[in-house]
Amino acid sequence: MYSRRKLKHWRRRKNELEKMGMRYNEGRYKLSCVVRQDPAHHVYCCALNTVHPAHADKLATTAGPRAYVYRLTPDGGVKLTQCYVDEDDEEDYFACCWCSSAARETSGRPMLAVAGGYKGVVRVIDCVARVVHVNLRGHGGGVNDVKAHPLRPHLLLTASKDESCRLWNLDSAVCVAVFAGEFGHRNEVLSVDFKPGVDPYDASEREEPGGGSSGGRNDVGHDVGQGPDDCDVVFVSGAMDNQIKVWSTRGYPGLVRKSDGWGKGGLVGNAFPTAHVQTPTFSSHKVHGNYVDCVRWYGDLVLSKSVENAITLFQPRLGGAGSSVTSSGFRKVQDFPLRKCDIWFMRFALAPDATHMCCGNTAGEVFVWRMGGAGVAHSAASATLAHKRCVRAVRQTAMTADGRMVIAACDEGTVWRWDLVDVGVGGAGSGVGEKRARPGKDDDETDENVDEGVDGGDVAGATGDTIEILD
Repeated sequence: MYSRRKLKHWRRRKNELEKMGMRYNEGRYKLSCVVRQDPAHHVYCCALNTVHPAHADKLATTAGPRAYVYRLTPDGGVKLTQCYVDEDDEEDYFACCWCSSAARETSGRPMLAVAGGYKGVVRVIDCVARVVHVNLRGHGGGVNDVKAHPLRPHLLLTASKDESCRLWNLDSAVCVAVFAGEFGHRNEVLSVDFKPGVDPYDASEREEPGGGSSGGRNDVGHDVGQGPDDCDVVFVSGAMDNQIKVWSTRGYPGLVRKSDGWGKGGLVGNAFPTAHVQTPTFSSHKVHGNYVDCVRWYGDLVLSKSVENAITLFQPRLGGAGSSVTSSGFRKVQDFPLRKCDIWFMRFALAPDATHMCCGNTAGEVFVWRMGGAGVAHSAASATLAHKRCVRAVRQTAMTADGRMVIAACDEGTVWRWDLVDVGVGGAGSGVGEKRARPGKDDDETDENVDEGVDGGDVAGATGDTIEILD
């Protein structure tokens, strides 16, 4: 049972969040399911499908030479549906993301982009046809991260060991731009993220039926579709050289539009005029004093993480239009402290609506924060997810938009699902996972109800489809 004091605290916290225009999740997180893959391979990445609303219950993970696709069931389960295996047993996939084609014949199909850790090849898999849609080649080293554009998911951004970032069009299979050079990174690029609300196409294409415009305000209160970078691709990158850089395709008008139709008609056989961007609009090594292994946009602010047991929120001062000088000024907003998070390649996750954030550590714990709407949030975690059997490093996390489900990808091939169970700030518990873990029970009692999961490496052919990925 919950004490009067805790219930009073929940009510007070609920009133505070409602005044900020935020939802309040009443309850606590309980472990719903554990999936056990091949223990020889660390699960470096997990990604929920936020691109296709009809497939929002799909989860993808990468471990070793395999990419797994799971279905999240309403009763708290995680069911394996597909498994893709690279023909090279020594390959190691470091990252994945959900994307989509803009071509008419394949539009709307869920596609999964997996980044080759050693070969440097990004494979885009059509999960409906169960074939490789396209292989994106060009990096001179392994690929550490891959991201799909939030508004145009046929555009992919990759970060590589070769010290460069590349922008790709998966429909035409061309490299649109390379971001590297004189003022670029001087070591492996570990993380990239598109700036939300910035559409690389003309404003006329963003007009909605009835004469409306897609401009407005996003979930964290910043203008969308009305700034000077409306038709640019803007993203942030973090690397092993301790630097954080913000890049833009400003100065290359129509570049993305040109890449859409490349390879068709009279353009067949001609090499695409890939842009080479050498000067970022922002660059600084003073935000962190070590590797920057994760960066995310939070409106006009940037969240970044190093090995310093903290996630930092800051505002970069970007260079002006036409300026050849890179700005290095920034304003630090606040830190979100962590513990036992002092190794690199451990990534945090920001919910699609930017209302929640979560991050794991080396002890198997996951910390959850409720983010404020104006860039201000409580620095202390609102919840800490821990289980006596989860003791390995959490390499990456993912969460739904409402913050009610958290996925943790861990070393030695395990994936953990946590669900928020409602409790009595005004009624009895309800919601996903209630049958598996009822509020008020001890963790030891919960262990008996937890689904121990499946060994994805052994039973992939029995519970899902195993498809070999060939060059």
